[in-house]
Amino acid sequence: MKIFLVAALLGPALAGSAVSAGEILSFDDVQPGMKGKGLTVFAGTEVTEFDVEILGKLPNIGPRQNLILGRCSGGPLAEAGVLSGMSGSPVYVEDRLIGAVAYSWGFATDAIAGITPIEEMLAVVDRDEGSPRTAAASGLTLDDLRRLRAPERIPTFLSARIAGLAPRAAGGTPFRLPMAIAGVGPGGLARMAPDLLEAGFLPVQGSTSGRAADPAPPMEAGSAVGLKLVRGDIDISVSGTVTWVEGDRLLAFGHPLFGLGNIDLPLTGARVEAILPSLNQSMRIASPLAEVGALRQDRAAGIYGRIGTKSRMIPVRLQLDSESGPPQTFSFDLADDPLLAPLLLYSSLNGVLANAERLLGNITVGLAPGSVIKLEDREDVELANLFAGATASYYATGTSAFILYLLMNNDWSPPRIAGINLMLEYDRHPRTARIRRVTLDRYRVRAGEPITATVVLTPFRGPDMVLSREIEIPAETEPGRLVLSVGGALAVSRSEGSGETVFPKDLDQLIWLINNLRKNDRVYVVASRDDSGVFLGGARLPNLPPSVTSILARPRSLGNYAVIRQRGILEEEIPTGLAVTGLTTIQLEVEAP
Repeated sequence: MKIFLVAALLGPALAGSAVSAGEILSFDDVQPGMKGKGLTVFAGTEVTEFDVEILGKLPNIGPRQNLILGRCSGGPLAEAGVLSGMSGSPVYVEDRLIGAVAYSWGFATDAIAGITPIEEMLAVVDRDEGSPRTAAASGLTLDDLRRLRAPERIPTFLSARIAGLAPRAAGGTPFRLPMAIAGVGPGGLARMAPDLLEAGFLPVQGSTSGRAADPAPPMEAGSAVGLKLVRGDIDISVSGTVTWVEGDRLLAFGHPLFGLGNIDLPLTGARVEAILPSLNQSMRIASPLAEVGALRQDRAAGIYGRIGTKSRMIPVRLQLDSESGPPQTFSFDLADDPLLAPLLLYSSLNGVLANAERLLGNITVGLAPGSVIKLEDREDVELANLFAGATASYYATGTSAFILYLLMNNDWSPPRIAGINLMLEYDRHPRTARIRRVTLDRYRVRAGEPITATVVLTPFRGPDMVLSREIEIPAETEPGRLVLSVGGALAVSRSEGSGETVFPKDLDQLIWLINNLRKNDRVYVVASRDDSGVFLGGARLPNLPPSVTSILARPRSLGNYAVIRQRGILEEEIPTGLAVTGLTTIQLEVEAP
């Protein structure tokens, strides 16, 4: 009978949460003028009380969402106002829980907070499924695949995705959660900060000792709590406050972290190191302590986790080689999430490079052979490539992160990432070369006969390089005109046009496509001729009669079908050790035998 009355009075969420009616005060029963107390941590790990006066209520600020307005006082609040990091601080009236401090208003002259009603937070508990579900992948588009030919578009894509992490929550302004970043130094923090500020966080310098973290006290209402996004030699964590604990179940924040729904992140204790007052948004600076559980739900009314459980993360091993000193090695883990993992990898790599080396001006950043994404039960995904110029660091880090994004958001099956190995090579000089001239020893040839191509490269501040390669025309080549394209990887790929961009038929074909991407440190010699074939069902059907092409073309979905306007006859590559730019085309006549 008691459970029935709880469900009837306070909604179905409470019936499954084992919270009695006497322990909470519902939104409808909260009235202006009521006085109560809140719990939070202002220093160390000690939970401290502060005073709260209810000012009013804002019903229906969103679908099934309400907000309580309260004035907070006590401790440092008179000087600093409501603190970023207090998100989730429980508020009690008449010893009954009414909700969690969750919202504030920038530049406010009084410590006014928006309080998320507790019954809305308890509804998140009912979404607990006992074990983590696979986070939702976003799927791929043709435009995603085209970015592999346009690395200049990748950093913008990733930065926009980071900015898009900012939760769209009802109420005032969700607290900018403090994000402690360790292991990348001031230079790395400055490089990462703009994107993270756009995402609604307050990036601050953190610390990591490279050893086991200090133990965390038992989680209770008002305790400081942390969430690990990256852990290890590079450490990224956000902190807030616990609202409610019952057994191994925990609620915090009172607003979303990202609003991703099902999620799996390590849950830690936290220690408040200092209070930083600000005219805009004051904040607590906190350090993460030992892991205590795992985050399972990230919803509009708050976050929910399980104490005593573990999260799966993706191990990353990074080696940075530079002419300026001995190799540096980093070992860290990323959140195993299709959206978060690529963005965290991109930010972390940029942070390391920005702290260790000069990134202004024309530089060279390479991914050496052995740089791979390792998948369980599938072929390794190769990342080796060379990037040079003013944006080399963004291209190198962005391409690695973007390939991880393609794999984790593929249309076919969730891949299990076993680990990521990266070997970055940095050179403060631009190791570039431009194709100056290409000649052939003859321009008329029979099928099966060789020709010799001579390529003259002009390196940056160096003498010309002369490369020669004997190329054999395939014996089955029919008489007629061939077009020989000689150039760098991007120039040759773009000369082939965008009409051949198609979806792979499965994950294995996507991996094959990535592993066969052309590399920037080579000269490619590609012979092709006009064709009237199609790409259909993951396979090429070359040189079809127009009538057959017309039949196959209707009806077809974009991406599953493409007309082949040129057919490759041969492809040769000449390693150079330099990032090659430029393109030359030559016409070659294949004679009848």
